[in-house]
Amino acid sequence: MTRTGLVFLTAGLMLTASPALACKGKNVIFSDDFRQVDDTWGSSGDGDAVTIENGKVKIKATASRNYKVLYGAAQFDDADICVTVQIPNNSTPTTSAGAGMMFWAQDYANFYAVVLRTDGRAAVVRQVKGNWTYPVQFRQAEKINTHPGDKNIIRVTTIGNTVSVSINDAKFASFKGLVPPGGGEIGLYAESEQGQRDTWKFADLKVTDLPQ
Repeated sequence: MTRTGLVFLTAGLMLTASPALACKGKNVIFSDDFRQVDDTWGSSGDGDAVTIENGKVKIKATASRNYKVLYGAAQFDDADICVTVQIPNNSTPTTSAGAGMMFWAQDYANFYAVVLRTDGRAAVVRQVKGNWTYPVQFRQAEKINTHPGDKNIIRVTTIGNTVSVSINDAKFASFKGLVPPGGGEIGLYAESEQGQRDTWKFADLKVTDLPQ
């Protein structure tokens, strides 16, 4: 899948309180305050699907479809990764709208992602050559905030081939996966429900070293 530059995003070292509750490493490897242009981010499509506003990335997928953006300038293996995901303002408790964070991505057809849904469930999904698998099936997560405008912090910790996932500092899952050689890219993932386009907002993306 081809990569197209997006008019948004910059890698900055501005830290906020919210991601500090998630990523535990002392040293920041990468962070993005989503305030300026950085063409090292790419997309799996075009049009008005991705915009920025006041330090947040807004992703608006076509109804019943998903949309992805990857950061192509770095690969990460052993790391603590976190991002804040905001529930769409027009959200309803549906099983078809979701969003989350991609990791260990090789391209847009080969990646892992933690995806949370507006009905309070979450999963770890994987795409291999465009085919979906589910290392962790969708299930209720203890602390997902589901009201319109609510924020959720997703944290992914990778050590070797072991992945630990937490949502709002509550452990969600742990599993063993397949690490791409040299590590993988990180990215953002969003889905819209049937019949309407949902606007998901992302903020405070950060990667640190492993907590001691």
